[in-house]
Amino acid sequence: MGGGRLVWMATLAAIVVARSFVFVFVPGSHFDSDQAVTGLMAKHLAELRAFPVFWYGQTYMLGVEAWLAAPVMALAGATVTALKLPLLAMNVAIALLLFGSLVDDAGLAPARAAFASLFFALAAPITAAHYLTANGGNVEPCLYVLLLWRLRSRPAWFGLVLGVGFLNREFTIYGAAALVLLEGVRRTLWTREALTRYAIAVATAAAVWVVILILRHYSSAAGPGTSTADLASTLAATNVQQVLERLCVDVRAIASGVYRLLTVHWPELFGLEPQALTDFGIESTVRQGFPGAAWLLVVVFGFPILRLLTPRTARPAAIGHRPSDIGRRLSGVDFCAYLVTVAALSTAAYLAGRCGVIDFFTMRYELLSPLGAAGLAGAYLRAERSRTPVRVWAVCAAAVFAISIAAHARLIAEYATHPPVPLKEDLIRALDARGVRYAYADYWTSYYVTFMTRERIVVASDAIVKVRTHNRLVDAHRAEAIRISRRPCAGGTQLTPAFWGCGT
Repeated sequence: MGGGRLVWMATLAAIVVARSFVFVFVPGSHFDSDQAVTGLMAKHLAELRAFPVFWYGQTYMLGVEAWLAAPVMALAGATVTALKLPLLAMNVAIALLLFGSLVDDAGLAPARAAFASLFFALAAPITAAHYLTANGGNVEPCLYVLLLWRLRSRPAWFGLVLGVGFLNREFTIYGAAALVLLEGVRRTLWTREALTRYAIAVATAAAVWVVILILRHYSSAAGPGTSTADLASTLAATNVQQVLERLCVDVRAIASGVYRLLTVHWPELFGLEPQALTDFGIESTVRQGFPGAAWLLVVVFGFPILRLLTPRTARPAAIGHRPSDIGRRLSGVDFCAYLVTVAALSTAAYLAGRCGVIDFFTMRYELLSPLGAAGLAGAYLRAERSRTPVRVWAVCAAAVFAISIAAHARLIAEYATHPPVPLKEDLIRALDARGVRYAYADYWTSYYVTFMTRERIVVASDAIVKVRTHNRLVDAHRAEAIRISRRPCAGGTQLTPAFWGCGT
């Protein structure tokens, strides 16, 4: 491995850490009850009090994040940083895997591969926050699809990643589907070698699913001392059922969603649309994006597509680097085509799964497009034979990255000078001052307070129940418990400007 390549890898890793720093190392910057549930799972695992297999309160979405965070919490304590450090490690791994595959498999020079990798490594604040949200499986599909590519010639390992990945987040299937489609295009899918490979992979994935579904019956499904019997019947769904329930066949609705995909989803995903960070629950007064900047995507995406469809451009340029021969079971299949296909499947499924309803609040269901953008950029940089078009395109892509850098710089400066104080932090101080140890509250208050206090204060959710253990504990101390409300209540006490303490 050359020294120049190592420098680019270190640079990409540093960029990922920099754009993640606030979200990982400032506990209250971006944290909510969904993430707190994962944190509580990890805490209970670290304390050997529970054995969660799936996310608390349901029978789908494998608890990978909790299992990864548990050893960190065992050493460093139950903190937001301990919860998010494994996610940060995943982000760095994804950036390095992406860069390495663009060099080794797509044949790009390291500098060009690093530039293309910035679509993920330099994700805008809201997208970066998504990739660091410990709510069950936002960033993991990016890692799984890259691993599937790397393991495409090792069917047993491929099947293991597919099995775990699908149960963790069903979007992992896009990677396997993309490989099958590409093999079909290359006319290698129906060979004995390919069929044997996929048979082994599917058998391994099935074995993983069977083992995990068996373990589910011995799991702590809703907190320490619980089992799947403590789950509501409506929550006893599987990943496959989740996919089937979301299928939409309304062609007109899906078609209308394409417009919003182009004008809303991608501009927000790539941080170009003006958007307040607080809209995504980030404690900040900063906004990302710039008016009119979304039009940059017309050049950044549209120009490479047009040029790649031009026969003379489509031939790989001589750039002084050749793809490696390692694992070339898919002879001639370009890694860039794989990434673009994965992104295309992701966006198509997003449109069908949401029945064309594309909005900011469902952005987490389609976070694979940055990998597709990196693949498109890699294919273009590999194929373009003229310097002038490359320079024009690179300036527009650099402008996208510069807008992201500016938003991150403002966010870091805000936390370095005047860090915002979350309203729930004020609530915790007020509860401590009054000696409150048990309470009831809405979902978005309960698990946040419980995790942030390391269960020193136990707040049971009175609506969506994920940790039934807490409800039983608070019920047993009902006489000393209060109800936390966001509105004034008769005979209640104002705890903070945003919360009131009421009788139970």
